[in-house]
Amino acid sequence: MEPAGDDFELLRRYAQERDEGAFAQLVRRYVNLVFSAAMRRTHDRHLAEDITQAVFVILAKKASRVCTGGGAMSAWLLKCVRYASANAIKMETRRQRHEESAGLAGSGAGAGACSGNPTDVLIWQEIAAQLDDAVLKLPALDRRAVLLRYFEDRPIGQIAAALNVTEGAAKQRLSRAIDRLRRRLSRHHGAMMSQIDAGALAGLLESHAVQAAPAGLGSAALAAATGGASAAGISIAKGAMTMMAWTKMKLAAALTAAIVIGGAGGVVAVKNSLAADKPASAAAQPLATDAGLAVATPAPAAVQPLATEAAADEQVSIANAPPVVVKTVPEAGTANVDPSITEIKVTFSKPMRDGSWSWSTWGENTFPNMTGKPHYASDHRTCVAPVKLEPGHIYAIWLNSENFSNFRDATGHKAVPYLLVFETKK
Repeated sequence: MEPAGDDFELLRRYAQERDEGAFAQLVRRYVNLVFSAAMRRTHDRHLAEDITQAVFVILAKKASRVCTGGGAMSAWLLKCVRYASANAIKMETRRQRHEESAGLAGSGAGAGACSGNPTDVLIWQEIAAQLDDAVLKLPALDRRAVLLRYFEDRPIGQIAAALNVTEGAAKQRLSRAIDRLRRRLSRHHGAMMSQIDAGALAGLLESHAVQAAPAGLGSAALAAATGGASAAGISIAKGAMTMMAWTKMKLAAALTAAIVIGGAGGVVAVKNSLAADKPASAAAQPLATDAGLAVATPAPAAVQPLATEAAADEQVSIANAPPVVVKTVPEAGTANVDPSITEIKVTFSKPMRDGSWSWSTWGENTFPNMTGKPHYASDHRTCVAPVKLEPGHIYAIWLNSENFSNFRDATGHKAVPYLLVFETKK
């Protein structure tokens, strides 16, 4: 397979210049991956072929947006397969043909297992349906390493270059990622997964993750994407794009929501700071958080009005100046934080309003797992958040942000937003 560095350049050429040759390169590069993922989800070769065409139709239609989105093309395609497969299966159910698909599922052929080892075949059949979602839920760098190695067949040198690390570090990253993937799959298939270690899982991925698509499917997918899609492919693509748009809307709503986990207005806000959404109202607090918490406390019956910010012509003083972060533990910018620490501490320049805070996430998979609700130390200036950190992970946390500003001093002045970024030791 050709180097993947120019994936988005090829897509840009198609989006801006309608360069069908550039799009054809992308189809050739990823048709096997898309078809294999569709087979894992549907266990139906014909349905997987329609889904493959639909995915490339969606890629062509969204080319101008995808080419500026960054990330990994393979990850975007796997997510697109998820939506397209869900819509295709729904369409099949409506036609009352799901019995045929279910019959094929028991044969193992749908999962793409081709090993001569019966145990490997059984294990692969068990994990195949969960594999793609499990990979997509890995931390960003782990996910990229696994996709490059086992879904795109990249040599370790290219993986190291893509991750901007040495080959030795890339191998360590890959080994750790496979072990995490094995543990994640074990949650669904404990008995089966207990029979294999990380090395065996790596072997299964290498053998089964991507199988050759049927002859001619690449040409059919290219024709579909550039205007010749079958009726089934068009229907699947339309439904999948509707589902993607709806999911994005729900995610945006969830990410701008807050969770009240105790105190008078104390909030842990889970939000992508890059989104331009408005904050949720104080009266409505849906449950959604990377921290895994699902504890809600009703909003206070009455909230005292907050002091206004100092007027432009008011003399600046310690009393009317907004609070600022003066110290964090871990220290911002630290790259070797001990992952065994159980608290993040943030100290402000002034005494803060008790029970009021806004912790929000910046970027994907950067919010720590919280093990309890935040609280202020006896100095009334230091907010303490109980957490469980993972090794080799980057965390980026807003303390107040554009949309969430519950960090306030005792008189109601909003704290100046502060981005705390650190990385734990591997």
